[in-house]
Amino acid sequence: MFLLKLKPRFIIVLALLCMGFVAYFIANNKEHAINLIYTINAFDVEKSKMHVSITIDNQTLTDFKPSQWSLHWNQIIGKIIPETLPEGIDFTWINGNSYFKLNFGDNWALKAGEKLHFNVVKDGIMSRLALGPFGAFLVQNENLYDVKTTVNWQHAKGLEDLNLPTSKTRYDKLADISLISKEKLPIIIPTPKQLTVSTDDRPADTSWQIYLSPFFSAHQQDLEQLLAQTAKNIQWVDTIAEANLIMDQATGLEYEAYLLRIDKQKIRISANAYGGMVYAIQSLVQIDVAAQIGSNRLPLVDIEDAPRFVYRGFLLDISRNFHGLDKIKQIVDLMSIYKLNHLDLKLADDEGWRLEIPGLPELTKVGAKRGYTLDEQDRLIPMYGSGADGGETGNGFLSQQDFIELLKYASVRNVTVIPQISFPSHARAAIISMEARRQHFLAAGDNIAAEEFALIDPEDKSVYRSAQLYNDNAINICRESAYVFFEKIVNEIVGMYADANIKLTQFSIGADELPYGVWQASPLCADKISEKHALSDLYDENVSRLKGILNNHGIVLSGWEDFLLEHSEQSQSETLIKDERYDYEVIPYVWNNIWGGGREDMNYKFANLGFKTVMSNSSAFYFDMANDRDMDSHGLNWSGYVNYFDTWAIDPEDIFANATLNEKHQLSDEYIAPKVKLDPNKRSNLIGIQSQLFGETVRNENILNEMLLPNLLVFAERAWANQPNWISLTAEQQKAPMLEQWNVFTNTLGQYAIPFLNHQYKDLNINLPKPGGVIKNDTLFVRVQFPGINIRYSTDGSLPNSKTKIYQKPVAVASDAKIMLRAFDINKNGGKAIEVVRY
Repeated sequence: MFLLKLKPRFIIVLALLCMGFVAYFIANNKEHAINLIYTINAFDVEKSKMHVSITIDNQTLTDFKPSQWSLHWNQIIGKIIPETLPEGIDFTWINGNSYFKLNFGDNWALKAGEKLHFNVVKDGIMSRLALGPFGAFLVQNENLYDVKTTVNWQHAKGLEDLNLPTSKTRYDKLADISLISKEKLPIIIPTPKQLTVSTDDRPADTSWQIYLSPFFSAHQQDLEQLLAQTAKNIQWVDTIAEANLIMDQATGLEYEAYLLRIDKQKIRISANAYGGMVYAIQSLVQIDVAAQIGSNRLPLVDIEDAPRFVYRGFLLDISRNFHGLDKIKQIVDLMSIYKLNHLDLKLADDEGWRLEIPGLPELTKVGAKRGYTLDEQDRLIPMYGSGADGGETGNGFLSQQDFIELLKYASVRNVTVIPQISFPSHARAAIISMEARRQHFLAAGDNIAAEEFALIDPEDKSVYRSAQLYNDNAINICRESAYVFFEKIVNEIVGMYADANIKLTQFSIGADELPYGVWQASPLCADKISEKHALSDLYDENVSRLKGILNNHGIVLSGWEDFLLEHSEQSQSETLIKDERYDYEVIPYVWNNIWGGGREDMNYKFANLGFKTVMSNSSAFYFDMANDRDMDSHGLNWSGYVNYFDTWAIDPEDIFANATLNEKHQLSDEYIAPKVKLDPNKRSNLIGIQSQLFGETVRNENILNEMLLPNLLVFAERAWANQPNWISLTAEQQKAPMLEQWNVFTNTLGQYAIPFLNHQYKDLNINLPKPGGVIKNDTLFVRVQFPGINIRYSTDGSLPNSKTKIYQKPVAVASDAKIMLRAFDINKNGGKAIEVVRY
């Protein structure tokens, strides 16, 4: 009533004042932040310790009062040693390998506008920024405050012991890479089985009049989607005489094989199946786009192509950090362009459940969210930098319709999607979600519904820690409801495939890294373990039951090799394969093969026994392994540092065949001699290879892009292209032809592939490695990983930008110049910069 008595003009003025106050308040909050300054004072590599100073700078208007506030953060390496903390600050390790908390006691206030400072010693060496700290936030009386984190490390004592790459060490390592004339390079990746390129060329077609063989007429709309990548006008015609692009059948070719010929008048692509026609188009797209980027002339080519391996896979982990439908579809596009045909989609793990399941809403209401929580009844704990509210990639899931759309989209591009739901290990998101469901129904007095899909034994006192240091991530396989849950998941996913008119043929149970010690103190398991005499027998019965559920739908069970190994205290070092009991109808994906770890030959052991086997080597095909020791490198390094050469140079049929890799990893002839080799008569059991991108450090889309590209292209070369001819030479003879072919491939990436990606995906950032550089006699010399991309340099220590000078040849520089180098693509996107240090 009061407002009704006021004049309209006054009400407007009052409203504007309120709006202005709100705007000021928001701006003030954004400007006045809480900053965590994390300064590494010393790296003690010998003792694996770090000496760290922590400063919390409170630039907000809020006072944090004694005994009422705490600091939360994630850090993969660098756990606080509690006794090194000042009195009154208590350290809590909450769960997993990276969620920590500091509680500030009676004498620890942080007033508005003030700073708080203390020193601490930490276990472990944080050798890269990707390892944390990140995702920090403060909590006071259940109110949450985001924290901006800055890490200072550049002036730490002991920094030299980290062996960080310098511009000189990079320059030296790139000694075998130099610019090659573009005319001498293959024009597409992966390299075709047979490729003949004429010295002649012709103008590129401005439009295509296409004759499509009746054999492929049912796929016309699908093929038109793929041809649209060239942005040409397309017209379908009825006769070959009218056509400048002929798409016909070539009998006798394998499913994914194709022929492609460009002559003076026409283009002809031929295949004997849809898969081959897809790849013929993808090769044509690469050639045509290269012409658009260049002189708009097509080379006259003759290609006869077919894959080396039937299975060419890529695993995308969207459980640890979520990436949505549009991004996954873009990745499917890239897979198809580079002729990869299986997407192993990791939909659930400890840190997230990412697929809507009708009837079990808790899986996404709880399991698809991360953030601050008191009891995980509403969300999972923060992990991998997801912060108080989940951050950029901590929350999210694919709806049923999203997933169905993805299946259809992938099918058009000859990509088979394999769902991966880990069971019984790596299942914390499912466990926590179903426990929230159980508690909800118990509170409602519905005990039957509460237990229907429960995954744990509440009385289980087993003590264990998983590889990621969780103590609660294994489903209890002694619960009948665990199999009710698994069958429910399978049935719903089968239904989604049916809605997409696609048959689900393979389902991955993951099942890696089952912690030793699980179920041993579970009352539900006590009698069963006694009956079976061994826990491993109980586990085998579990796998048989899962296989039976999948068999009912005609689905093949696959998983990491762990589920076929003895479960022992050796954990991830175990090599003993259990007696076969599944009629060789399961597919192991063999991942754990750290160089020098004694498991390099596990792929061949499985294949020789009769298992259809997929090589998934962590030491060669894990994109989430850091390229090098650089502080700016993304990824982990538990399986070593895996660079582009490591992926390209390995031979899947004999991983010890490359003498250069053996030397790099210090593998002696005596070490290699007793290792199992692939039986030539069992070669067909090694059905293919798979690359992996696990998501622990993939905290945003830019990181995902840089870890994916050009890694995906390097892997595709190894999955599709012929076995290199130099691999069969003696150790002494290998090196020269290997390095020559490596140089050709890196040039192809720099001069063809990266410009192609820049042209087709203008907002897609690609990893452009730091250049190498030295200054000799006041002359700057530079080398680059991918010849053909531009290197720009500044002489005043500033960050090179798209307008900075381009390095073209050795150039004189002043004696006091501070040189910074940075690689750029044709879209003028820059990589990370490096300073050229004088010696």
